[in-house]
Amino acid sequence: MLSKHPSIFNVRRSSVAVNDRAWDYDVFQKSEQELSHHAIDIFDERGLLSRYSIPMSTFCNFLTEIKAGYSSAAPYHNSYHAFDVMHVSYLLMTKCGADEYLESFNVLSILVAALAHDLGHDGYNNAFHQNTNSDHAVTYNGISILENYSAAYLFRILRKKECNILARLSDEEMAKMRSRLIDLILDTDAKNHYMLMTRFKHGLEMKKLSRGLLSSLILHVSDVSNPTRPGTIARKWAYCVQTEFFRQGDKEIELGLPRSPFMDRSHENLPRMQIAFIDAVVHPVFRLLADFLPLVEDHCIKPLQLNRAFWQSMLHRGILKTEDVVSFIEKSKGKDVSFLLPNCKDGDANANDRVASNHAIGETHIPGIPSDATHSSTDVDVRRASVISLNNSSRQEMDPELGRVFEEKNTPMRRISLQRTVMQSRNILYTALKRCLESPLFQALTFACTMFALFAFDFNLALGDKRTDPLMDWLTLSVFIIFVVEICLSLLCTKGYLKFFFWLDVIATTSLYFEIGFFMDSFENTEMGTGLNDFALARAGRAAKVGARAGRLLRLIRLLKIFKFATWTLKRVIKGNRRNDPKEDEIEKDLTFSMSIIGRRMTESITKKVIIAVVLMLIVFSATTTDMTPDARQIQLDAIAIHPNSTVLRESFFASHDNIVAFGSGSEFDVLDGERLDSLRDVEILTLVSDTDEAVFASFDISQDTATQAILSIIITAFVSILLASMGLLFSRDAYQLVIHPIEKMKHTVQQLSENPLLHLERVKNHRGNQSSETDVLELAITKMAALLQIGFGSAGAEIIAKNLSDMGELNPMIPGVRVNAIFGFADIRNFTFATEGLQGDVLIFVNKIAAITHKHVVNSGGHPNKNIGDAFLLVWKLKAGKNGTNSSGDLQKDLFDSALAACQRVIRDIQNAGNLASFLDDDVGGNVSAAWASSLKSYNVAIGVGLHKGWAIEGAIGSKVKIDASYLSPHVNIASRLEAATKQYRVPLLMSEAFFTGLSGANQATCRRVDRVIFKGSTDPMQIYHQDVEPLSNLTTPSSNHINLVAMTSWDEDTENDYRGLIRDAQSKIESDNEMAHRDLFDSLMNAYLDKEWTMCKIYSHLWVKKWPGDRIVVALIEELSRYNFVCPDDWQCHKLTEK
Repeated sequence: MLSKHPSIFNVRRSSVAVNDRAWDYDVFQKSEQELSHHAIDIFDERGLLSRYSIPMSTFCNFLTEIKAGYSSAAPYHNSYHAFDVMHVSYLLMTKCGADEYLESFNVLSILVAALAHDLGHDGYNNAFHQNTNSDHAVTYNGISILENYSAAYLFRILRKKECNILARLSDEEMAKMRSRLIDLILDTDAKNHYMLMTRFKHGLEMKKLSRGLLSSLILHVSDVSNPTRPGTIARKWAYCVQTEFFRQGDKEIELGLPRSPFMDRSHENLPRMQIAFIDAVVHPVFRLLADFLPLVEDHCIKPLQLNRAFWQSMLHRGILKTEDVVSFIEKSKGKDVSFLLPNCKDGDANANDRVASNHAIGETHIPGIPSDATHSSTDVDVRRASVISLNNSSRQEMDPELGRVFEEKNTPMRRISLQRTVMQSRNILYTALKRCLESPLFQALTFACTMFALFAFDFNLALGDKRTDPLMDWLTLSVFIIFVVEICLSLLCTKGYLKFFFWLDVIATTSLYFEIGFFMDSFENTEMGTGLNDFALARAGRAAKVGARAGRLLRLIRLLKIFKFATWTLKRVIKGNRRNDPKEDEIEKDLTFSMSIIGRRMTESITKKVIIAVVLMLIVFSATTTDMTPDARQIQLDAIAIHPNSTVLRESFFASHDNIVAFGSGSEFDVLDGERLDSLRDVEILTLVSDTDEAVFASFDISQDTATQAILSIIITAFVSILLASMGLLFSRDAYQLVIHPIEKMKHTVQQLSENPLLHLERVKNHRGNQSSETDVLELAITKMAALLQIGFGSAGAEIIAKNLSDMGELNPMIPGVRVNAIFGFADIRNFTFATEGLQGDVLIFVNKIAAITHKHVVNSGGHPNKNIGDAFLLVWKLKAGKNGTNSSGDLQKDLFDSALAACQRVIRDIQNAGNLASFLDDDVGGNVSAAWASSLKSYNVAIGVGLHKGWAIEGAIGSKVKIDASYLSPHVNIASRLEAATKQYRVPLLMSEAFFTGLSGANQATCRRVDRVIFKGSTDPMQIYHQDVEPLSNLTTPSSNHINLVAMTSWDEDTENDYRGLIRDAQSKIESDNEMAHRDLFDSLMNAYLDKEWTMCKIYSHLWVKKWPGDRIVVALIEELSRYNFVCPDDWQCHKLTEK
């Protein structure tokens, strides 16, 4: 009874204190009463006391029995260990994020199991009981002996009525809770350590991790978490474990049993025991949990590494005994002990020392883990393994490269492996080749090769000599090979390449062949004077060279297009737009630099035309060039041929030309400068033959002319390259700015809407002053139409917008509905008919102002307004859904439930703060209200009621192709509406269903009160409904109009006084207490008495309550309801009430 703990309401806090939420919470420094208060704080802060209607007296009795169930003789497995495990479990849930995946049911089971998991433990382990054939070992057949005993002990405590904290659970819930508590406690058996880790790994890999399995791992890691605590606390627990081990070792010596590892007092080695325990048990299991809850890394694993480093330093120093460790720490106080902590990097605390210590200790001797513990899942018990659903009969595997699903059920494994290997190899090869082709390094290489092909030949003529020709030939051959490789890679990896640019590349690459000297030697006649004076051949050769150079020029243009056009033009255009408007357009911000289809086609078309025009111009001009000036050398040579014996002509000829390297007038050379001739290249020798006598010829050194022509050729090539690039860019830029970019923006807008129909779009800015182009008008129209679609359809019509925008077929608004899980809120304006009659046409102003307030808070909380039905609003908060309508991550999204509740409370607060209707509307309606209604409207206080429920609904279009409404159809939407209607009955502004209440975080659940247990019309299952108190009870002092009658109705006679004297005394002590927890405990007793048909007790509680807080409308409504039956429960009453709707 509560009277056993009279001080509990005087000292306990309203929530867990900040200092008690830390990892350095030290149970050794707390009294038993302080530990009890801490447990109450945790259960209350998680909302478990109110959620499961646990009376404070019952919970205190439960804690007393729990503490009595632990042996004070056990140095380690005592009540301090139980409360410490509960504390660590609480921290893992609140600080490491596990709470996001756990329901209130799981939280309750973990905390209860943490308190009870070692009940009755006598300080000797399971192996000892097995070896001594103890009564426990016989009773539980040697299977998880102490764990089974603790579970049985727990349910013996819960069997006592005054200790049964689970009394308010239904039979179905109790059966589930019993099974869960047994599983949790059995999973703390060290023998099941590896099996539990295997099950959890399988759950993560199969993405079918259950909350029950997560609960088991949380409790297990809390049970072995001592080394993860701050150093001082971790060492205290290590000393306790050592003491208990030696206690068992002494008993084993006394009974003549083999001594267990680390339990022999004569071979004490505390550091080695701790290191072995950390390496084999604690670090692997915490690392596994950190894979699912990353915050475990900072909160647990890093302190664990520091503690291991400490024990490793003790081992290296030879400090092995407990008293020596304590003495060393005492001596080190006030000194710098950082030398004790070696550097630990990224989750591996001195891995080399760890391996060495494992070899020294031996793999079979792990502290706390029996040598026969199962290391694999081969012997997993079927009942316990079923926590994870593993569908092995027809397992499907997703291929990461191909995105295909292989059915192992019907396809031979060998064939699957071959298909997978071939397809993966092909995809890997394709990906590698494409990456190589598109890599910056390869692009830079091809660009450099193009520049070499364009300018290297001319540079060699201008600056080199005959000795550099072989090197140039080999470099040209290398460039030729690189171009061939590029063409092959482009054919394999580039879609649409086998068109215009393919032929340009082929021409450019082929032209290099004719510049490789050792290839052309086999086709040329190297004898001087053979056809070298053929004017037509020279002209054709010149045109061929120009054409070859033009072909290589095309490659440069293509590279310029790749590197320059796509990025430079787009960046310049967008940069210019942003410069004009400092406020960046959202569409511009999201628009990527990928070319659209029309942009790519127009750009390629312009580029092709520019290239063809320039190349044809070069070829035609080069081929038609004629030199009408006669060559003096040819005239003089013809004169010598006519007058072969004229010495004057010969001397004049040689005097006029000092670059003659060879001259002949017959079968022999008259002049021959062999050394100079050998140093010249063929292109640097000009041989002229007399037209009258072919025996007369002369060869000239034209190397200077060739160098000059080469320099001019370089200049011309560079000029043409710049001309082509600039023309292509200039022609394309205007087309891009005026046409392509606006079209791409419009396409991008439509694409964004098809992907996210609720995306907020910025209005299109006019960057061209007051004159708007046709594309600006279209952009603005699309943005406005998109905004109208979003406003008109809302979140329920998102799928309709997306499907019709992404589908290029006919308009189809009647798409199939989609099942969604969501939170539904239904808000209704109070006394709307009265306001409508008074405001008449201005009622829309009134409704829209309320809608503005409601929609603002709903949208800010992550929700979506849906239907506006005159005086009512349907509000929706969609829950993230995974496969089969469930959340893929397991996240319970408690933050969304909390946000929805907070948003509704803000709506209620803002509307209530507006006061009467006149002050709410201010000057919006002017003097349009008639005088007859003006005074009445001033007394009309604006108010709204809200109902909240969580469930499923069908989202989609309702109507026909003529007119549709996008909304939600479901009985759960109706429940939200009926909850709102029930707010009028219970005279509260907000009611929430049990389904919504269970989704709230524990902190918010603790602020809610049960209102009733009801069945709504159209439903067969009763549900509890809740209300959240946004203000303290002390503010509920304004009595109702019938307060005197309520007090009189709940008064009792002398016989009732005598029968319930103790109950009245306890209730009065709670009423008079200043502690909020005592008040809520009394309210829970009131509600339990009502639901348990103990209406006389409910009458007593209600009387005391309404006298203390006359403004509590929930209790007032309850009294009025029970007064209809004169506070006598009918025999056919079903513990719930049928609401009006």
